[in-house]
Amino acid sequence: MILLILNPVDGFNILDHSLNLFHHTIILAQQVNVDIVGDFVSKWNHIVKTGQIWAFFVGVVAGWGIRSLLP
Repeated sequence: MILLILNPVDGFNILDHSLNLFHHTIILAQQVNVDIVGDFVSKWNHIVKTGQIWAFFVGVVAGWGIRSLLP
């Protein structure tokens, strides 16, 4: 969670000063749900569904073949 404090006197500060609750401050917070595995599976399924996986395999084989020709 990112915590950003807007202080009318100091402007923006990101918890670099001690948190003084007696000043009039506005606290803005944002909560983000991150699902790394779910995002990866979704992207992988899209790559397979659109046929880009075959282009990847052709590129790997072609790169391996070209690499074997070079000294």
